[in-house]
Amino acid sequence: MNKIQRKFLMSADIQRWLKKQILRLEKIEQFYIKSNRDTTCYYLKHFPNTYTKVMTDKEGKEELLTVTEEEYTVQRKNYIGKKIAKKSYTVSIDGETFVFFEYLKKLKGLYVLVAYFKDAKSMRDSETLQTLQTFILKEIDKDEKYDHRSLALYVKPMEYDLGKLFENIDAFEAANLFFWQVPGRIYVRDGVALIVYKNLRLINYYKVNYQQKHLSATLHRLRVLLRRTATILETFSELFNPKIQHYCTNLLLRYHEETKLLRYLYFFGELSTTRENIKLSLFSELKSLTSQEEQAVAQMFLSQPFIHLIQILKRELYEQEYQQYNSLKKEVKKAVKKRLKLFEMLLAQTKEGYDEEMLEQLYTSMDSLQTLMEDFFHIIGEKEAQMIIDELNILLKPLREYRNCKERAIIFSYMKEQSENSTLDTDPLLCENIDAVEEKIENALKLLRTSKFYI
Repeated sequence: MNKIQRKFLMSADIQRWLKKQILRLEKIEQFYIKSNRDTTCYYLKHFPNTYTKVMTDKEGKEELLTVTEEEYTVQRKNYIGKKIAKKSYTVSIDGETFVFFEYLKKLKGLYVLVAYFKDAKSMRDSETLQTLQTFILKEIDKDEKYDHRSLALYVKPMEYDLGKLFENIDAFEAANLFFWQVPGRIYVRDGVALIVYKNLRLINYYKVNYQQKHLSATLHRLRVLLRRTATILETFSELFNPKIQHYCTNLLLRYHEETKLLRYLYFFGELSTTRENIKLSLFSELKSLTSQEEQAVAQMFLSQPFIHLIQILKRELYEQEYQQYNSLKKEVKKAVKKRLKLFEMLLAQTKEGYDEEMLEQLYTSMDSLQTLMEDFFHIIGEKEAQMIIDELNILLKPLREYRNCKERAIIFSYMKEQSENSTLDTDPLLCENIDAVEEKIENALKLLRTSKFYI
């Protein structure tokens, strides 16, 4: 009796070797049905007319039951994932058994060998196994993506070296990392981890640059990266440890919010240089407050919580406990469709009227959607993504301008309360055209309600 079993991924060239062998050929169909937590159930058909039900418990023990064609046909309608079709070629040589599986249909091109040996010595001394080394790509005994259940429920297995992809990101000059793109043929957990890792490298790069030069553009890029990373963690929350995901998302959003005042102060400073009616007192007040905020923000980026955030998120990216082998492209498109549906629902509600709260919900929905699409632009498809972003910008630009006007009023109100100068004149920097902006929002909403978004 053969006691040792080994499983190998084979090259398609194995067909050349098989043509020279005496073998037994079978065609098999296999599908899974919904089961309880402790049991896995699947059905097999060995053509032409042998039907089997297989029950597997959580310890891996299998119970085989012969079933009728009628039962098989009924259960076949309830399959989950996809049906597996394969040919098996059984070759027996010198007491050793080699079963080659050629997968068909959606798994076409996949070849797997299951080899059976009497003991460890016969496996080591096997001349047949040595001959087959030419066709063996890798041993897959512990590779769960080649498990039959994974083959049925998830995409066709993909082969790549995740470690080398991380190294590829490290090899990029940080300033050029915006141009790095995650490969399209990759599993969702790995693809999301790579994008987050890229963002973390950029965050560190711009953090150092900001501490050295305190530039407005650098702070803006930092804020964009904080928001992008939080959006990815929110969107793909199921890929990460729940506690770590929750902690990191909240902290990223908090830092994004805490740097907002400084971003506005930089904008006000730039705006002041273009206005002739800005009084020296306001200019001086802005400069003083900007200096204070720069120190606070620089200190924030050096603080232990911020450093700890980056460290624990990096560690989390290397965890590989998530074993659902879905493609990145499929899951990203699903996430975008979900957010588009939410946005369209909010858009439809504005037909009956809208208030500040509704506008804020619309903005948050659009901002998250745009942020998500920017990180996965090439995965979604450049043409499709650009069309949606162009449509969203019809509303996003006036809505962003409207929010900016409201934020200006709040910030200047705060400045007046804190200032020792009771006559501080902030009017020249307040929005003068808010009525026109509100009209643009109304027109944009009407236009977008007639739009249909496809992805």
